[in-house]
Amino acid sequence: MKYLKNKMLWLLALTMVSCTFGCKKYLEENNLGGQTAETYYVTAPGFEDLVKSNYPNLRYLFNNNTLYNMGTDIFSSYAVTDVQPLNLYNSSLNSSISDVDTYWKQLYYAIGTTNITLYWATQVKGMDATLLNTRIGEAKALRAYYYYMLAETFGDVPLVLEKSVTASVAFSRTPEQQVYTQIIKDLTEAAAALPVTTTDQGRVTKGFAQHLLAKVYLTRGYKSYGAGVNDFTQAATLAESLITTGPYTLRPVFSSLFDPTVANFQINSEVIFSVQYSTNAATNPVYYLGKVQTTAITGNNLHQNFLWETNPLAAIGRSALYNKAIVTNAVPDPYFFTLFDKTRDSRYQATVWNTLLAQAAGTVNGRTFAVGDTVIYYPDVAFTTAQKAAKKYFVFNPDEYRSSPFSGLTRTYPEFKKFRELNLAYADNGGTRDTYVFRLAETYLIAAEAYLQAGNLAKALPFYNAVRTRAAKTGINPVSGIAYTTEMQVTTLTLDNILDERARELVGEELRWFELKRTGKLIARTLTYNDEAKAANTIKSFHLLRPIPQSQIDLNRGAAFPQNPGY
Repeated sequence: MKYLKNKMLWLLALTMVSCTFGCKKYLEENNLGGQTAETYYVTAPGFEDLVKSNYPNLRYLFNNNTLYNMGTDIFSSYAVTDVQPLNLYNSSLNSSISDVDTYWKQLYYAIGTTNITLYWATQVKGMDATLLNTRIGEAKALRAYYYYMLAETFGDVPLVLEKSVTASVAFSRTPEQQVYTQIIKDLTEAAAALPVTTTDQGRVTKGFAQHLLAKVYLTRGYKSYGAGVNDFTQAATLAESLITTGPYTLRPVFSSLFDPTVANFQINSEVIFSVQYSTNAATNPVYYLGKVQTTAITGNNLHQNFLWETNPLAAIGRSALYNKAIVTNAVPDPYFFTLFDKTRDSRYQATVWNTLLAQAAGTVNGRTFAVGDTVIYYPDVAFTTAQKAAKKYFVFNPDEYRSSPFSGLTRTYPEFKKFRELNLAYADNGGTRDTYVFRLAETYLIAAEAYLQAGNLAKALPFYNAVRTRAAKTGINPVSGIAYTTEMQVTTLTLDNILDERARELVGEELRWFELKRTGKLIARTLTYNDEAKAANTIKSFHLLRPIPQSQIDLNRGAAFPQNPGY
């Protein structure tokens, strides 16, 4: 493929070796002028730089949540007059939309980087054999993850396992079943080679391979070509092994995973893998196909997601606390907020602000506020008309999130604080916190789902309840006299229960579209809970795959490369 070229990788490696693990460690820059792949990658330092160049590719893949969240049960569009094809599943969802085009290209570019790494692993000289084996494991694990993303998004995709040195105009779609076989092979080999721990925060370890392999078996178990109960059992065994053998443990308090006032909150026993950023902005570029984009992106944008734009409100304005919303991305729909037991579950308060405070003195819709005043409040229990009228601030009941008195075309809802960053300028990007990709709470839920699907409810329940125990508020419920941790336990379990729990625990972290697709719930839950998709009523079974980008079909002139059915 055109974009899987040596030249592009060389540019990536030379320009990005200094920013790969920038969030925790700073790499010394070397003057690489005059070096070539043939002279540099065969050396131990050169090969190490090549391996590091794999990691920045992840930033672009996680910098936009639209493909992962839009058009699902818990996410919709910001605008009430919704025209987002990924949310409506209408005729505008076609092979020309940029989201699928850039996603496809970046994934294959990242695969190209892993393939080049694996090639030079056979050529490097003077490198410790154990360390070399570890680096090979890193590349294989990342390649497997990229192919998992491709197969779940597009189905049959070209399986490229060698470094490309020339452009190809003749490539074919490999059956998804074969792609999954390769994913499992790569992850199995990676798990055997990778260390349990690493001193370089942000590198792939054995836990990454084990967690992803459990998820891959879980996903394949639902498929027609999968092994059904055997796959579910394998997934459960892998997940349970990772949970019981460590080195990971659940943090005692859910909010401590996300609260930037907690020292070193991102370095903890629960995180298996995260995409890295740094407090040093110079190390935080987000590259697309190994290049700085026309409008350069520096830093994470996670803190800008799942918000509505409060900037026009004079009493809030361009607040560094609430920051600048990316309103073109997916936003939580009203159903999401109904999922929490707000009496017992601590995750609601850890996830959202239900009270927005004045950041400056100002007037909003004729109401005047001083700094620190409550401007907007989202009560857990609906206020009566009289109660609302008695308040100076604006009150929005749970059934009033689909519209806004501040703008007739947008929504209002509790703002997310789960991904907040402190003291950032009101601007696009610039985030310095890492993006969690895998953490142990998800491993627990994978084990619960796998055991449930294998028909073993007795084994599934403890893993499910462990997540709920950690989520419970501390202390005793004064009404019942029973500990909140006890009240959060369940004795029955369904697939929908697990999807609800994933939403509460992993909202904004998990790739929600993938989770619904895997479980066969995408269509039913989207039509039930996503008001805009329900009104359009155009989602069909063929939407379980995304359209192949037209640009890729047009480039192919030497072999058959059919579009996915329905597009």
